[in-house]
Amino acid sequence: TTMRNAAMPQSIMLVAATVIGEVVSSKPNIWLTVGDDMGWGNAGWHNSANVVTPEMDRIIKEEGIELDRHYVFFYCSPTRSSLMTGRLPAHVSEDNNNACTEVGAAPRAMATIADKLRSVGYKTHQIGKWHLGQNHNSSTPTGRGFDTSIGYLGGAEDHYADTNGGCGSCGNKVDLWRNIGPATGENGTLYSAYRYNREALAIIDRHDPAEGPLFTYLALQCAHAPNQADIFANLYPSATYTSAYADYNGMISAIDSVVGNVTAALKAKGLWSNTLFVFTSDNGGPSAASVSGSSANNYPLRGGKHTAWEGGHRVLAWVSGGLIPLTMRGTKLEGYIHGCDWYATFCGLAGANATDNPPGMPGIDSIDQWPYLTGATQESPRTEILLASAFATHPKADTAVVNGSAALIVGKYKLVRYTQQYCFWMGPVYPNASTDHKGEGSCDCGHDGCLYDVFADPGEHNDLSSSMPDIATQLRTRAEELDRTQIDFVKSGGHPQNLTGWRGQGNRVLACELAETKYGGFWGPLWFP
Repeated sequence: TTMRNAAMPQSIMLVAATVIGEVVSSKPNIWLTVGDDMGWGNAGWHNSANVVTPEMDRIIKEEGIELDRHYVFFYCSPTRSSLMTGRLPAHVSEDNNNACTEVGAAPRAMATIADKLRSVGYKTHQIGKWHLGQNHNSSTPTGRGFDTSIGYLGGAEDHYADTNGGCGSCGNKVDLWRNIGPATGENGTLYSAYRYNREALAIIDRHDPAEGPLFTYLALQCAHAPNQADIFANLYPSATYTSAYADYNGMISAIDSVVGNVTAALKAKGLWSNTLFVFTSDNGGPSAASVSGSSANNYPLRGGKHTAWEGGHRVLAWVSGGLIPLTMRGTKLEGYIHGCDWYATFCGLAGANATDNPPGMPGIDSIDQWPYLTGATQESPRTEILLASAFATHPKADTAVVNGSAALIVGKYKLVRYTQQYCFWMGPVYPNASTDHKGEGSCDCGHDGCLYDVFADPGEHNDLSSSMPDIATQLRTRAEELDRTQIDFVKSGGHPQNLTGWRGQGNRVLACELAETKYGGFWGPLWFP
């Protein structure tokens, strides 16, 4: 029995009833799905004995390409800002808190991929998590190029009640926004995966290809804390797995079920043959007790969310759809792709100009990866990735937020600098009955950094900085050069003590006032237009 049939209630099985034949236009449909906080070991194609993801397993094996070295930031908002603007996180945002500033995490002067695609005739839709900015109306999805949106503006919330602390200081309010206003009456009615599944299928069902190609950005709430898996937790029996394991991996299986439904609907509607379907996690899984969620498994990689180890930056990703050449289906690509590369790749397919040079802002870092994905070129054009600069904010296990959890990849080598919140490795079943979160403290690679060959040593066990000092020095010199291009460092005039001042402040009091008096108990924007 497939998850698609077994797990989703009938009320949200909205797959289009009519197959209208494959519709082909000159511009492809583009579907970008982002899972939240997924661990490297929390996928059937990496850990088939312990994780139930039959839909994605099948798609990757039969219709897709596994992207084995797909990198993003080590936590939420910077990755999403990078995806939407085509910049490396260092050149758009490296702090979750930027989403509550006046400028937002993704500065409004930057054109989003939705802006680009809409400019060449695409119908653009956003579903689920936003986390790019919410205090200014023009920072919300419909202000950033999306024709429609439904989801939450912040970074996390209860999967049933749709509540969080927002950008205010008055406790929890509802965070559920549809297009230009609160989704009144919709909150608290569905488990998040069911809601966003329903919305995705409805968009497919309504779409008229004659009106233009489709771009949908589906950012699922699973598998972010709070770890609420609904009936999907039952896939992991208590005789074998702990409740923490079942709750977290149940959310992974919920993601799989949504993906199965969406791909089936695209096929039933006749859209699949002219679609590029991209899937990625926004960061590695949260594995330590000091990280909200704390039950993800990045085996065999080191660390996880909030760290610059491979477990934080190297994520589950794959592509599929009718656009993928037959010769590439069922393959694995091991060249580097960064999340920001989808911007130029999508623009290239859509016939849009990817260039974006707003005054006072860095241009895009995105590289068009389509020749690599199609097999036209044998190697990825990306050979260097600034994963995080020295000014990236991160929590340490024992202190408040500090700067400096940095990493740079050049060729096969990776330099990890400064303090990492946690540094341990997991096993194939994690967490388990013997899991002890004691001893998960931080470790420090210092300014000079720890050096790894991530092809020979993907688990980052062997620090080569002493045995290969010349290479370590070369990467450190390059990293320091790139640090000086970090957007907040540049915009602050090189004053790290006030890196984000240029973004402006939020207003927690006004946020609460408007939630209570204007928005009916919902979080919403403070400033217009």
